[in-house]
Amino acid sequence: MKKTAGLILIIAAVILFRAVDTLPTIGDPQSPSATHVSPRYIENGPKETGAANMVTGVLADYRGFDTLGETTVIFTAGLACLLLLGATWPNRQAQPDSMEWPFGSAVLEAAVRFATPFMLLFATYVVIHGHDTPGGGFQGGVLYATTLILIKLTRGTSIKWGPSPQRALLIASSGVALFSGIGFLSLFFGGSYLDYGVLPLPFPSSTIRTIGTLGIEIGVALTVTGVLLLVFEMLTAWHEKEDSQ
Repeated sequence: MKKTAGLILIIAAVILFRAVDTLPTIGDPQSPSATHVSPRYIENGPKETGAANMVTGVLADYRGFDTLGETTVIFTAGLACLLLLGATWPNRQAQPDSMEWPFGSAVLEAAVRFATPFMLLFATYVVIHGHDTPGGGFQGGVLYATTLILIKLTRGTSIKWGPSPQRALLIASSGVALFSGIGFLSLFFGGSYLDYGVLPLPFPSSTIRTIGTLGIEIGVALTVTGVLLLVFEMLTAWHEKEDSQ
């Protein structure tokens, strides 16, 4: 069995290495992507997608399938962490006698309290305005999760502010559902999957695509936020378990 698996692996490696030799050289200005794909994105991207930010137009519209796959991979990674580390999750209890300031500084807590609303506001700006400027769901989701994790690091896990592990999982799931649901909505109205332009809204096609892109950016942000919070909760749960033994 092991010899068969090794033989299959060797054959697959040879095929892949041979296929790499046929790919264009990285940075070759005469490659098909540089002579056909890139010019179309540059010339028609803002008109077709309604996005001034070319990166957002490509990732959220032209390559929506790819971005949905990336979002699903992130969600799957969160589920894997839950399966591997979350065996004691349902029995996890807050530590009422934990330090009020784990870092031993009331100044740190005051600084976090002051910065939190601005961090959440900036995260929202990054998600919403990523259509026109650098940003988007991935970056905004990281900012949301970072803010909530920072609060837990400062105040401890016994605080009630912020989502529980169960709600973090629900947030991550709702993000994937929102992303894929917008795609199915496009199918329902007679378009291709993730073809936002067919949605029956009283706006020009580019504006409708902008609204659809914003929807999937929100879905990505929810998934990233939920998964990062879930991984943090799983890691801290194991840390608390080790301390109690």
